[in-house]
Amino acid sequence: MTDHTSHLRQVMPATENVELLDTVVSGYKAYRILSAALELGFFDWLSENGPTARHDVTALGINGMFIRGFLTALADMGYITFDDNICAVTPIAEELLVSTSPAYQGDLILSAGRETSSWSDLTETLKNGMETQKAGLRPTHDHLRAVAQRCIRGELQHVVSQVARHAGFWDARTMLDIGGGHGLYAIALCQENPDLRACVFDQPHVVTLTRKYIDKYGLSEQISAREGDILLDDPGREYDMILVSHLLYKFRDQLTDILGKVTESLAPGGLLILNHLFCTPDCTISPGTGVSELDRALMSAGHPLCHPQILETTLRNLGYSNIKRSPHETGMGYGILFSATKGDAGTGDSHDGSQASGYDCCGPGRCGN
Repeated sequence: MTDHTSHLRQVMPATENVELLDTVVSGYKAYRILSAALELGFFDWLSENGPTARHDVTALGINGMFIRGFLTALADMGYITFDDNICAVTPIAEELLVSTSPAYQGDLILSAGRETSSWSDLTETLKNGMETQKAGLRPTHDHLRAVAQRCIRGELQHVVSQVARHAGFWDARTMLDIGGGHGLYAIALCQENPDLRACVFDQPHVVTLTRKYIDKYGLSEQISAREGDILLDDPGREYDMILVSHLLYKFRDQLTDILGKVTESLAPGGLLILNHLFCTPDCTISPGTGVSELDRALMSAGHPLCHPQILETTLRNLGYSNIKRSPHETGMGYGILFSATKGDAGTGDSHDGSQASGYDCCGPGRCGN
């Protein structure tokens, strides 16, 4: 029998390899420190109380033996200053980590570490795919708040600016946001066009949160939230504009069916807006972006959409015209905003050279398989 034991004095891993591992573990520890600060309400408390002596932080229930290290770590990350035993929030924390800030990102940060997150049991997801189910209704309110905070990083602003360039938007008086979740797209578009009246259509447990966002922005007279499932329920007819954002991934094999249902609710000459993640034009992944690519897969029911030409062909077959595409960077990477007019309103040219195909970038038949 071969003896695989080694003399310990001869066992010394390469320093650079150990440092690579330590960087990953340190990143996890930094995430847990920031998460703890958010869960403790530390940034809200410090913002409200102003520069505070170290020993006063025990008011948050933190054991005194850990406070120096905790504050030093947050200072190293740039979220507080910590000099002469006095701590205070930095501008970045005031903007992004204090919950009353319009740009607050705390729920997005915490979402990755929650038990309900796709990252919480990645081993199970990698083995069994997106069919892995967790207890409770999905999406959760925590998830929806995280999605809302991600979309205000630029994606929502781009969508609104592009839609506002379309003449049909300013003529529209009624709008349907299918699967609108947090409702921020409807809210932003109604802020842009005060004559627009919108309805956010989503699952019963979702619209309770939608209504809170609507009330927060003072638009309860302009926007309503309606419970339902687009495959089973009728959200109404003759809408001047319909928005579908990040919903089609789980229907990638049923695009004609789901978009046919959507079309039934759109008035002739009405404007359809589709906002989704897509594979990059050459279906490649840039070096160093593997984590982001996996995150995109987890957020898009296994895989972003492939080949925008296939979606465009589906729209044409459903009778749409003036089909236009606007590629843009979302909080999750490369996306495309489609706009189309229901019925014959002239011809529209595709905005890139992708060709229709019976195959996606992951092989024949279905994305993600």
